[in-house]
Amino acid sequence: MSTAVSQPSPEAVLRRLFWKLLFRGRAVQQAGAQRTRRQMGLAFTLFIYAVFGAMPAILAVRANCFALAVVLHGFTFMFASLTLASSAGTMLFMKEEAEILLHRPVTPRELLRAKCAVLAGFSLLLAFALNIGGFVAGPFCKGATWRFVPVHLLSTVLLMVFSAASIVLVYNACLKWFGRERFDNLLTFMQTILSVAMMVSGQIVPRLIGFDAVTQIDHVGGWMLALPPVWFGALDGWLAADLPGAADLWLPALIGVGVTAIVSWLAFERLASAYGEGLMSLNESTGAIRESTRPRGRVIAWLVQVPPLSWWLRDAVERQSFILTTAYCLRDREIKLRLYPGLAPMLFMPVVMSVSGATGGGETAAMIQGFVTCFLAIVPLQAMMMLRCSEHWRASEFFHAAPVPHWMPFFDGARKATLAFLAFPLVVLVTSLLCAIARSLTPLILAVPSLVLLPAFSQVTGVVEPWLPLSKPSDEMKNSAAGCMMMAGVMMAAAVVGGLASASWRFGWFPLYLAVEIAAATGASFVMRRIMSETRWLPERS
Repeated sequence: MSTAVSQPSPEAVLRRLFWKLLFRGRAVQQAGAQRTRRQMGLAFTLFIYAVFGAMPAILAVRANCFALAVVLHGFTFMFASLTLASSAGTMLFMKEEAEILLHRPVTPRELLRAKCAVLAGFSLLLAFALNIGGFVAGPFCKGATWRFVPVHLLSTVLLMVFSAASIVLVYNACLKWFGRERFDNLLTFMQTILSVAMMVSGQIVPRLIGFDAVTQIDHVGGWMLALPPVWFGALDGWLAADLPGAADLWLPALIGVGVTAIVSWLAFERLASAYGEGLMSLNESTGAIRESTRPRGRVIAWLVQVPPLSWWLRDAVERQSFILTTAYCLRDREIKLRLYPGLAPMLFMPVVMSVSGATGGGETAAMIQGFVTCFLAIVPLQAMMMLRCSEHWRASEFFHAAPVPHWMPFFDGARKATLAFLAFPLVVLVTSLLCAIARSLTPLILAVPSLVLLPAFSQVTGVVEPWLPLSKPSDEMKNSAAGCMMMAGVMMAAAVVGGLASASWRFGWFPLYLAVEIAAATGASFVMRRIMSETRWLPERS
């Protein structure tokens, strides 16, 4: 007597597979001891998100149910959706997966749904961590009822589904309308735009609306109806608030539900076929012969041979590491999808903070400008953390086989590439924007402490352990507790330096402060270089 065994659907199998890839990594070596470290990193990340989420929950003391929900959804849309946007392109378009899965009885629609379910599930973990404080404080705010917690849970899920569907819809639309020639650059551009757009919605919109305006339910209308945090906050207010005028929130609430349904249908059903075309385009060789006959890298090779880069890159190994890192930043799709969308908010946040501080008068503006310029000093650290990981990490064995006595030349070449083509240009660009906003040259002077910090902060990653470019799997960067702690420490240091720079400018001690900072940064660089020089590369080379 045989018993029929129900087989799981291909979509369910794919979901389990991608969950394992997300939390265990793609390398077999990660399945053992590193699994515990990754789980600890995820726990630390969720803890950090819960701490950030406690800030809007404090508003429950004087906010009504609708206002608190809008602010909570604004934070969620900014942080959780930004994480979703920064990782979606890499997970959705993985060439190695296309080479394996498209030869099996798996439809592009099933593959797309499985990946999006995993992405949305991961973003929901972050969203729930952000909203822990809101779940606790929400029932005690003005006009809230016992229904606040389940309704806010539902609205948060809808917000994450809307975010995931919006990202997939944009990618599928681009794949439908543009060909393979522009695929990689277009994907990077769209992911960067998505990151900035979500930052705008989560950061600038609450500042433009104003907290007092949000507390007035009868003022919800006009251009506010186009804001996702308002849609899902209205759903909370409509279903869970006992306030005068709460019934008037039905329009933005239904807009949120309707737009989520339409965007999900378009992304996962109507344009799902474009996803399969995009996966196949990764393996197409059209134009490969034409491109291979065209010399590449001549400009970079020429730049490192002429001043000032030739003065800065005297070591041959350092120079080749500089060229390698620059080439990956300009050409490799996977690096571009992680690097530029991750750095785009770093360019955007100082401008937002400066615009907000400009309304507080000249002294407040100067304090903000000193802080935001030093905030940019973490750009080389973030770039170095990203450039250590690559899908081509197995090729880093060539570094170990090279007759080089130490790993520092590889590190210095990559570090100088991030300084020359990312950090210094970003500081100049943001400082120029701040000068235009303030109509003054003060931001230009206050940017000098940031320029002093850039070389020192770019060496922090090499102090922890030997650093080689592109030498770790891409999954190493996710849920890294050490990376989060290192970033938090550098951000605190940048905030202190920026605050002291602004205070010294205000009290007339700026030249003395700058001299002290230069001496301190030089001393810190010397200590870090000494530590790195004494760090062994491989046991057999000691």
